[in-house]
Amino acid sequence: MDKFVLTRPRNVAAWALKAKQRPLVVGNAPYASPPKGHVAIQVLDIAVNPIDWIMQDSDLFALKYPTVPGLDVAGEVFEIGEDVSDFHVGQRVIAHCNGYSANDASHGAFQKYTIVPAHAVCELPYRIPTSVGVVLPLGISTAAAGLYQKDFLALPFPSEKPDTLGRAVVIWGGSSSVGSSCIQLAKASGAYVITTCSPSNFSYCMKLGANRVFDYRDKDVEDRIVEELEGKTVAGAYHAVGADGAVQACARIVDRCKGKAIVVTVRGVPVEGMPSSVRAKSISSSSIFDNDVGPYIWRKFLPKALESGTIKPAPEPLIVGEELRSVQLGLDKQKAGVSAKKVVVTNIS
Repeated sequence: MDKFVLTRPRNVAAWALKAKQRPLVVGNAPYASPPKGHVAIQVLDIAVNPIDWIMQDSDLFALKYPTVPGLDVAGEVFEIGEDVSDFHVGQRVIAHCNGYSANDASHGAFQKYTIVPAHAVCELPYRIPTSVGVVLPLGISTAAAGLYQKDFLALPFPSEKPDTLGRAVVIWGGSSSVGSSCIQLAKASGAYVITTCSPSNFSYCMKLGANRVFDYRDKDVEDRIVEELEGKTVAGAYHAVGADGAVQACARIVDRCKGKAIVVTVRGVPVEGMPSSVRAKSISSSSIFDNDVGPYIWRKFLPKALESGTIKPAPEPLIVGEELRSVQLGLDKQKAGVSAKKVVVTNIS
């Protein structure tokens, strides 16, 4: 009986009716039953990411309009598609929606009912509120894309009791949403983690598992990180956040150290200022679902890691409002900038 819904629910969404439209318009939306390999989620909370306001401002991916933006949801499984056997109706979950990559409004996050591939859904322990768990999805996927894919840092997959890797990872921007997931995943892979942030977030990054934390604004930060890496072998650097020049700083650091001269970045690769010996690659979070990284992280590792506390939802949610009418406020708040927080809108359904 879990696989069938007898009555179709009334769906409502925060729509982008055309490119670069603001504000989003809240209105009725069709309910779509999940196709094979997918689940329908009744959304309780959504989180806002930088890509969401960037999409609103620039139409970066040239989507079909009208569409429903958003990537991060937490809620309950409402309906199950064919060939999905590891979820049940009513189960509490978090999920990484694929509305942008699928170019399909029914897969967007900012609505009461959304469709998500089952391999991008994770059970949420009852002790974790949905408004807290929702901070994780895109951060986890983006972190995993840079840390584990073969052409990127290629770390061994994380586990709850990792062996010491004997490699160091430099994470630029450890207090960001992506950086917070990077620290935790890299530690779960046994890496020695060095990160940067502002001094006010030093203790935050240490609690997540960073071995050493440096002030990214320190004029000697590159020299200090290289000194810390003396005698260690680097697996590369992960640029999670940072203004102009941060990718080049990461590249100069790995260029001066023993190990893998690679920088992965959530931004574009700079044309100038990069050492010729350093390889740089841009990260796409959705790429992990084209290989074994996504299914491993989301279906094998993350459910147990959340249950055991190996992975903690981070950063803390910054709840800016309730219901879909508050989504535009969330976009504007995220665009204005937050530190060691994730913008969240609650009570969607």
